[in-house]
Amino acid sequence: MIKTNGESMINIVKKFKQYSNTDDILKLVYGIPSSEHFDCVFVAPSWNIEKVFDLSSINTELLFSNQDITAHKITHNGKKYLYVQLKIGAPNMVDFCVSCCDLDCDKFIFIGSVGSLVPEINLGDIIIPEYSISGDGASLYLHDALDTDNMFKPAYSNLELNRYIKNVCRTQNINTVKAVPISVDSVMCEYQHLDEFKNMGANVIEMETATFFNAMNLIGKPASAVLIVSDNSSVGQHLIGIDKETRDKYHAARTCIKNILLNI
Repeated sequence: MIKTNGESMINIVKKFKQYSNTDDILKLVYGIPSSEHFDCVFVAPSWNIEKVFDLSSINTELLFSNQDITAHKITHNGKKYLYVQLKIGAPNMVDFCVSCCDLDCDKFIFIGSVGSLVPEINLGDIIIPEYSISGDGASLYLHDALDTDNMFKPAYSNLELNRYIKNVCRTQNINTVKAVPISVDSVMCEYQHLDEFKNMGANVIEMETATFFNAMNLIGKPASAVLIVSDNSSVGQHLIGIDKETRDKYHAARTCIKNILLNI
């Protein structure tokens, strides 16, 4: 588990700045000024903003877009949010999160999909995980020294923020289920290790939440995740080659995400 570590954070930022020419890493790399205040940051690998929000009902402004990231400012009911779409994968996640060390925001929420590994967690279920298992390699770089003994350790979300989001879900009549994700680095290679993952205590699988939690703990920012089950390998609902009925059910479940996020 990675806890807030001021010295480690300072070393990471110092080394990066040594090989760059900026005091605002977030602005240089991602086009987002660190000095701007946001009530919450939504981080969404692969989900563009149109998949989550009805843009006709909120005010949005495109802040930055390139091959690696698209960032929008959202204003709604007197609050200001940052919606960031990253490329899939832990390396993209860790770089963005560490760059947020000076951002004026104290709530970060990961949103995305997970695959279920067990029959009792169903397609469309919503999960707010207490922790994720670090099966990713990127989290290793957040430690002072590279040590593979740090693989497959729990990465914790923020308990207070989790409670807040669950309360929002209750007020919106949205049910959540308890689950433990494992974050992995390969979709193609994960299937031969599913039994190992389940033996570690994981019952859903994805690619970034452990990195997200680890990096946010390092920089001292409260972080949580809202996940939707998109497939279930244990009952033959496959991620690759998903049928239309299953895809429609997943998309219908995703429409409730906006009701959670815009009440935070």
